[in-house]
Amino acid sequence: MDFSVDGLVSGLDTTSIVSQLIELQRRPITLLENRQIALADQKAAWQEMSTQLLKLETAVNKLNFPSKFSQFISKFNSNNSSGGTVLSVSAGSSTTAGIYSVAVSQLAQAQKSASSETYSSLTTALGASGTITIGGSYNVTVALTDTLEQIKNNINSSGAPVTATVINTASTSNPAYKLLVAGSNTGASNSFTITDATDGSTNITFGTTLSAQDAALTIDGISVTKDSNAITDLIFDATINLETTGSGTITFAADNEAIIDNVKAFTAAYNDVKAEIAKQFALNTDKNTKGALFGNLSLETIQNQIVSILSNGVPGIDGTDSSNLAYLSQIGVATDEENLLQVDEAKLRDMLVNRFDDVQNIFAPSGSGTYTFVSALGATRGATYNTRVIDNGGTTEFQMQDQNGDGSWVTMATNGNFVTGVNDTILEGLILRTGTLTVGDTGTMRVAVGVAERLAYNTAKYTEFSTEGLIFNQNDSIEKQDKELQKQIDDLEERLAKKEVDLKTKFVKLETLLSQLSSQQSYLDSQLANLSRGWK
Repeated sequence: MDFSVDGLVSGLDTTSIVSQLIELQRRPITLLENRQIALADQKAAWQEMSTQLLKLETAVNKLNFPSKFSQFISKFNSNNSSGGTVLSVSAGSSTTAGIYSVAVSQLAQAQKSASSETYSSLTTALGASGTITIGGSYNVTVALTDTLEQIKNNINSSGAPVTATVINTASTSNPAYKLLVAGSNTGASNSFTITDATDGSTNITFGTTLSAQDAALTIDGISVTKDSNAITDLIFDATINLETTGSGTITFAADNEAIIDNVKAFTAAYNDVKAEIAKQFALNTDKNTKGALFGNLSLETIQNQIVSILSNGVPGIDGTDSSNLAYLSQIGVATDEENLLQVDEAKLRDMLVNRFDDVQNIFAPSGSGTYTFVSALGATRGATYNTRVIDNGGTTEFQMQDQNGDGSWVTMATNGNFVTGVNDTILEGLILRTGTLTVGDTGTMRVAVGVAERLAYNTAKYTEFSTEGLIFNQNDSIEKQDKELQKQIDDLEERLAKKEVDLKTKFVKLETLLSQLSSQQSYLDSQLANLSRGWK
């Protein structure tokens, strides 16, 4: 209940007095509200941090597997045809780099057969009769009442691998129509026979105007014939479209410029993450301000892990061997005076030309040894391993041992000709092709996990929207703290409201008491005055 208690008797501004007393006692609530503001700032900071880390994850995901480096430029050069481009070519992700000399002497074409006769009308009955047989299997019956248009349509609906059309070999005013039947497929093997219809007053007889033929070409001096001008089985995972006769050179080369662009995008994303971390860790003693996540151990962990991945060599590649490439700086990716990553494009381009596989291995997983390396993930420990095949109680098991580890052997899961690392072990994510396992076999394997895959794995752990995600847990903790603070604030507000009512009640009682005393004083003054008059 809200009521005014300003002193009617005392003359005190009791409303102001109560307000000031309550404000003094609001200090703990203000402190709690300030902590809520700080928590809101922290949550916003983590959201921005998550955004930057997701951008970094997106960038490194373009470099974290060997397939990401299988981008090829395909081109045709030295075209000597006056009739246009000899061919066009495109490469798939599995195309191998190479240069091929190609000469096209003949294009593939489909057979075409036309009626020897010409007809003056499309819609008048021809008076032809008989059966047109295409390829020995498809029969088209011709009736005396059929028009040229109907015969064409009947051929097209017969199911034969041909297309019938009508062409006008003369003028519009005095047409001379011919029935043209074209094979649906190119190549000599797709030629067809077609019989005549000669039982009526009008004949339909056919002659071949174009013979079906294969494309003929040479590639690096090797003669090749194909039944189509669209060739997909000449060079592995490449498509060649023949357009005219002539010669030239097909080149497949790694798209190094696309790789350089991806590396630059990765370094830019890293620099943005670094700038965001610096912002959150900032401390200005002059202005007495600091970043919302200043001193946060989780953010410090993120920073240390990312820096460690970038600055240390690739696990599994011996960086002490000068012939190896194990560090980003060796391929032109290094920090400047402000510890930001910069790309020396000329050096990186040179490395891609001369040591492509080594550059790829700095970013993506790789492996070599007794068995065939298939893949690894960021969770896999890069190292050199001993391998063995043992009999464990009648079960054949494949095991690996880190040569620089604690000496323990780690068992992998066997699946046919493959073995797979078990989750939550140092081999998690590793896949090897072993073939048939024989008890007693031993060997060695070098497994390396490049910078991009390790960053992709770590950033995914930071931003994962589950209890496994570091930032998720930070936000969850912030929300729990905020709820607890709000509960404390609500409790204090309730107590303070009661306190305010209590103070106002006490001041009302004070005014009432003062009023009573004032009345008594007036009564006493009156009695004393009467007594004084009685004595006179």
